[in-house]
Amino acid sequence: MDSITSGSSTATSALNLASLLDLSSRISETDSVDRILNSALLSVMGKLRIRKACVLMRENDAFVVSHPKGVPLFTIPCFEVDELTEVTEDIEGGRVLLQHGLAWLAPLVCQQECMGMLAFGPTIGGGGLDDDGRVYVDLLRTMTGIAVHNARTVQSLVQAQRDLQTQTLMVTTLFESARDFTAATTVTEILRILTFRLMGQLMISSFVIWVEDAIDGDHVIVNRTGALHLEGARDALQSIVHPVRTAELDERSPIRAAFEEHRIAAATPMTVHTMRKGVLAVCEKLDGKAFSEEELRFLESIGNAAMIGLENDRLFREELEKQRLESELDIAANIQRGLLPMHLPVTRGFEVAADSRSSKKISGDYFDVITLDSHRTLFAIADVVGKGIPAALLMANVQAALNVLAKLDLSLAQIAERLNKLVCDNTEPDVFVTMFLAIADGHDGIVTYVNAGHNPPIVVRGTDAVEELREGGVLIGVIEDPPPYREGILRMHVGDTLVLFTDGVTEAQKEAEEYGEERLIESARAHRMRSSSSMLEALKADVERFTGTNQLHDDTSIMVVRRIQP
Repeated sequence: MDSITSGSSTATSALNLASLLDLSSRISETDSVDRILNSALLSVMGKLRIRKACVLMRENDAFVVSHPKGVPLFTIPCFEVDELTEVTEDIEGGRVLLQHGLAWLAPLVCQQECMGMLAFGPTIGGGGLDDDGRVYVDLLRTMTGIAVHNARTVQSLVQAQRDLQTQTLMVTTLFESARDFTAATTVTEILRILTFRLMGQLMISSFVIWVEDAIDGDHVIVNRTGALHLEGARDALQSIVHPVRTAELDERSPIRAAFEEHRIAAATPMTVHTMRKGVLAVCEKLDGKAFSEEELRFLESIGNAAMIGLENDRLFREELEKQRLESELDIAANIQRGLLPMHLPVTRGFEVAADSRSSKKISGDYFDVITLDSHRTLFAIADVVGKGIPAALLMANVQAALNVLAKLDLSLAQIAERLNKLVCDNTEPDVFVTMFLAIADGHDGIVTYVNAGHNPPIVVRGTDAVEELREGGVLIGVIEDPPPYREGILRMHVGDTLVLFTDGVTEAQKEAEEYGEERLIESARAHRMRSSSSMLEALKADVERFTGTNQLHDDTSIMVVRRIQP
């Protein structure tokens, strides 16, 4: 009897091995996951005489039935099973599995990843799995798990290859298009190239481009006279932020209504460096066929390539405009330099040095030295609010007016009042000028001054004492009828030095720290024994040492007036 049992077990093992070899042969011939799983289920069902079976495939956090054999479709939460397991109500989802006649679970594992499970019911007759059956199922699930993993890997590689081919084609198209569009020198040539590409690849004869142009504002370009009706879609085009096919838009969408009205079939944003610069919209294809996903991507690619050409054209026009403005600025800067005193007049009783530097080509700072008579000289320094051309134009007007008023028999207070009226009458309320005016007498060293809201000049005495000149009134151009300007008076002795400056000096920055008036005063004190020109250079050098650069954030002007022996 024992020999009969042994022989039966040997025969069963041989049959199991033959069945596994047959399954191995079948699943090794295919890369289809469906065929592999179906073959595995049929092998289990045939070998173990099972009527019900299915595959529980893992999808996110759930097991979903696939390849059902006598089992309805259902979903249960995921749970972990490491080996062949008999279904009981104690495991998660066990009650549902039992209700559908499933008694065994065989996990499909490869490289420690559970991809799903083979689930099957009891054998015909209700018997359980004997040792040979368990060994058979264990071997089968291992083979199936490896085969499914390998098939998925092959499918992933095939898909990756297809994606790579598609991307290579798109990159080639982009390269060729970019080459042609980059070589184009006019918008007309760009449109011609785009027309040929769209007609050759997609059978499109009419299209429209809405362009966001920094120079001329947004505008619409159509490729031919027959497409002029597309200009009416301007507003709808501005709403496009990703490639769309008109048929996929919401039927209630106003964009879809506008597109259908103008027979637009698809549209795509035109981007440069991920920034939208315009939109390309095309009419229906001449063959009447709908746009595929690949054709929509091609449309996006060709649109982006065309926008590169349009951007190059825009940048070229901007460069020409910039060169024209630079040329005009050079002329304006030369004119402005001519307005400032090129050579300071000899001033009896005083030694004068001055310098003005602009943060741009032209400046809103102004200084002047005007000889009134044989012993009196007018010194002026001013700062127009703002920078660039507007400030320079106002500065030129102030300079001209001051030179006229200085020749009249007027006090400094009267000059300040007339300048204030001039600026108020000819500029906007937010335009103003800070100014300091002084008349120095070379005979006795008497200095009369008016400070109209300017940074207070400093007087460094030969004794090291320092005074600030604040007497005056409001800024020039702020109030049409200001309170009367007040005149201050001081006497400068031989060796005393007057330092006039604009706020670009004290507001020079190193990171978040300003140079400040205290540093300027200390520097002036340290160099008080020098000549006016030597002190001027020392003050400029001290500011540059503080900032660590000779680049200016604001216009700067400094005038040094030193009292000498008459």
